[in-house]
Amino acid sequence: MAPRRRVQPETAEASQAPGDNVKKRGALTRVAKRKRVSDANDAQDSQDGGPLVQAKSKRQRWSRVAGRLAGLMEMPMDILFEIFGHLMPLDVLRLARTTKQFRRVLMHRSSLSVWIAARKNVPDLPDRPPYMSEPQFANLVFDTHCHECLSPNIRSVDWRIGRRICSKCAKDCMVDDYSVFSGESVYKAVPSKYGKRGRPSYYSKDLQEFQRKRASFTNPEERDNFVKERQELVFEMETHGALLEGWATNQAKDRSEQLDDLRRERKEAIVEKLTELGWGPEIEQIPYRDDLSHHRLVKQPTRLTTRIWANIQSEMISYMEQMKAQRLERERKALVISRKKIAVSILRAYKIAHLPLTDVMPEPMDFCAIPPVLEILELPTETQVTELTFAPVVEKMDELVAEWRNRILGSLVQKVKDSLYSKPKVNHLSEDIDLGLVDSVATTSSADPKGKGKAKAVDPPVPDDSEIIQNLSLATTVFNCKCCSSRLGVLFDVYDEDDSEDDFLDPWGFGLAPRRPRVKSNPLFFPKVMGHRCLTKQRGFNWDNPGGDPTRQLDGPMGNRTRWTCQPLQLDEKADKVVVSIVTTCGLDPATTTTVQMDQLNPQLACLSCLRWSDDEMDEADASVFGWRTAVIHNNRAHAGRTNVKWKLIDEELADEVVNVDEQLKTNKTLISALVLHGLVPGDININPPEEAVWLCAHCLDLPQEKDCMELSKIKTHLSLVHFIPDPQENQDYYEDYEAPQGRKVQHTPHKITLTMERPDDVPAPGERHIHDSWCFGLSGDEFEDDYYGDDYIY
Repeated sequence: MAPRRRVQPETAEASQAPGDNVKKRGALTRVAKRKRVSDANDAQDSQDGGPLVQAKSKRQRWSRVAGRLAGLMEMPMDILFEIFGHLMPLDVLRLARTTKQFRRVLMHRSSLSVWIAARKNVPDLPDRPPYMSEPQFANLVFDTHCHECLSPNIRSVDWRIGRRICSKCAKDCMVDDYSVFSGESVYKAVPSKYGKRGRPSYYSKDLQEFQRKRASFTNPEERDNFVKERQELVFEMETHGALLEGWATNQAKDRSEQLDDLRRERKEAIVEKLTELGWGPEIEQIPYRDDLSHHRLVKQPTRLTTRIWANIQSEMISYMEQMKAQRLERERKALVISRKKIAVSILRAYKIAHLPLTDVMPEPMDFCAIPPVLEILELPTETQVTELTFAPVVEKMDELVAEWRNRILGSLVQKVKDSLYSKPKVNHLSEDIDLGLVDSVATTSSADPKGKGKAKAVDPPVPDDSEIIQNLSLATTVFNCKCCSSRLGVLFDVYDEDDSEDDFLDPWGFGLAPRRPRVKSNPLFFPKVMGHRCLTKQRGFNWDNPGGDPTRQLDGPMGNRTRWTCQPLQLDEKADKVVVSIVTTCGLDPATTTTVQMDQLNPQLACLSCLRWSDDEMDEADASVFGWRTAVIHNNRAHAGRTNVKWKLIDEELADEVVNVDEQLKTNKTLISALVLHGLVPGDININPPEEAVWLCAHCLDLPQEKDCMELSKIKTHLSLVHFIPDPQENQDYYEDYEAPQGRKVQHTPHKITLTMERPDDVPAPGERHIHDSWCFGLSGDEFEDDYYGDDYIY
């Protein structure tokens, strides 16, 4: 480096020596002008007679400081080129941009060997395309600035068009094919890349240049030759672009592997440091989701130095303390789960000993939440828990289960009470109130004794708990389940209060599908409603993983156990009125008739609102016959829950006339053969009557592999194949679900009866039937065939 030379200021004597001045002008590239020193203060001093200070004739000036690389230009060119040849292409490119002298040297054609040597220092780099110069190629491959706005750190390169363009500039610089088409295609004649929807996208400047040059040719032959040359150039650019793209992909992969190696080395160094501090055993027990490689201070691709470790040591120790706390928590949960397995085995033994079930039983989650059981589960970690530890619980099982039943009964009573409080105000002049639980309505009015004046809206009365419990057992107290009311229940809000419409095919409410009526669940009656499946087993995707908890886990694609809740239940006021009509038809008092009494009576009822009148006899009609529970279901589905449906009780005299259509079909082999011959039914049709799915496996009771209710034939097959029991016994190997028969899938009703009754005037007589009348299809005005959809989804 050349020493700094300080230029001394000119003095008055030096200014009188012309020769010296000439020498100084020759030494300096620029002579500073003499600065006049004139100040108002000087003028004031001269007037006051003060001393005058002679100003300096010239400002002190420093010469330009030479850079560190200035000496390189004084070296011989062959040595200089030899040095430059050991650099990387980006270094040569940056060196050419430092000074004009370097640029003049490195951009000269004589320095081509420097660029070639630098390019060969990059491993596996493809050769320079012939349509690019060495500096252009180095700028494209290694410089990370945008070619339009010079924004730094642009990593994406369009190799096929030979440009590095940022996303912001690409919106203006890149043009799609469909927007530039002008009658003469530029396809394969201008470099392009794949744009939106697979269309070619062009660089606007290349496109404009091509169109301008093509338009400059007046001779068609010359224009065609030009286009052909450009197509060959574009083909060559695409070929080299593919090579460069592959090289860039390999470079990125190699770089990623290098970074991974650095991260791995850093992690190993940190693990070694933590092991020296005594955290080795704790590190081995860290789960994958909390692995050290995921920590922000560990996954950095830099080597660990003493200074870096001193900076991160405290935070890493804090992280290890957190991992230790989580490990202890996991071990505690695993210990509680092992204790829960013992508790579940005790509950299973108690339930199996009480088969068949005559009352609702707690599920594993409810049993483990009972205070005495929970107290044992939460004993200190060092306490060993065995079956003997639960001996006090086993002795009081009857008492504990009874207390649990009282608690859930209180929850149901509160649910009913809340629904009564939420009912809108009613007019006291109405004839009655919808809900069967309320026997009378307290009225207050501003009307005078003569009955004049306006009625005043009042709150509906709410019975006390004892009255509600007493009336829960009435047949007119009907519940329905909001979980069972939806088809494909996994997609719906199971606690949606609006049961008027179903969100089928549009579960998220985007309005993309037509709305259709929601399928109502089967009517549920007390006390078996307490054992309804949806109250203890949640349908839907299991977002909250049970994590091996035996009290929650269910082996299946959907669902898990929950604690008993009556939240899915709601009072069905329409069904209440239907049951009132049915009970009245049976000659009983709806205010006192219980569900148990109706089950014991087991009446058969013919629906008079969907008769099929005879084509031959004037006063004969076929009617479907239902049990009292299936009659409510039929009324809800076939007649939309209308309360004006008429029923006829099938007494003992008419009972012999009830015909089972399935049995007739089964015995009529000629009819079956004819139906199979004409392709109306499949050849392997099952003509056996359908079974009720009400049976459960006692060996799978309260275990994760517990299945839903099955038909008797299927449960026996399950016991034979899974549990290797060829001759299973009822209430020992399998048992009937406590909730049965309600709440389960209802098959069609095969029972029919021919009644003799007067034909209404609006029903066409035999031989006068109109083609457009609904009677020709066997349907009355109250019956809708579409209402029968969704049976497969009703539980």
